[in-house]
Amino acid sequence: MAETRDTVVRDSPAGGRGPRLTRKADELFRGLWASLFYSQRTMGKAVLLCSSDRREGASTVACSLAAVGSEPAGVARIALVDCNFRTPRLHEMLGVREAPGVADAVLNGTAPEEAIQRLSASLDVYAAGKVAGRTLDVLRSDNLRPFLENLCSAYDHVLIDTPAVNQFPDAQVLAGIVTDVVLVAHTERTPREAVAQARKRIEAAGAKVLGLVLNHRRYPIPRFLYRRV
Repeated sequence: MAETRDTVVRDSPAGGRGPRLTRKADELFRGLWASLFYSQRTMGKAVLLCSSDRREGASTVACSLAAVGSEPAGVARIALVDCNFRTPRLHEMLGVREAPGVADAVLNGTAPEEAIQRLSASLDVYAAGKVAGRTLDVLRSDNLRPFLENLCSAYDHVLIDTPAVNQFPDAQVLAGIVTDVVLVAHTERTPREAVAQARKRIEAAGAKVLGLVLNHRRYPIPRFLYRRV
């Protein structure tokens, strides 16, 4: 992947404009989108995006993929879902409200429709909601699976941001529901062994790692999705 300054989501939404990318980032993430969804790598509609450790760019990749996947409007309906209940960031990155969100729908019985935040004609965001130390309650809830399955029924593609695999068990729990996973790694600081460990944990949960996105990659010809870690 190109350097971070070329891939950051810019121009946070206001009045339904949706996230914007730089020109170079738009080209790069369209290539990643095609590798994921036009090559028949995915088995279902939903994909988990996670990293082996913190601050490797999984949330930025999720936002950027949602931006390119929802354009042009009307071609596909995209849901961007924040299931990073440890350190939720999507609401801050996109300038939307924190709640109600996923946690409120799963734990408090809030209607899923109340958690929808529409960024554009084709892109809806579901923030993490008010978790307040109840992360394990959300993950253990019998309502989590039907909530995510209903999203898959309502949208063409569902992109789910999750916490770091090697730091928390959350991604493994979610991988038992959504079995297509993309790992994100920081090229300059993520040890190969850490990525390999993350892959083992995801696969132990019964999911499939579709590939690896290398963040801060500086090679002249970027390559986004790898068959192996």
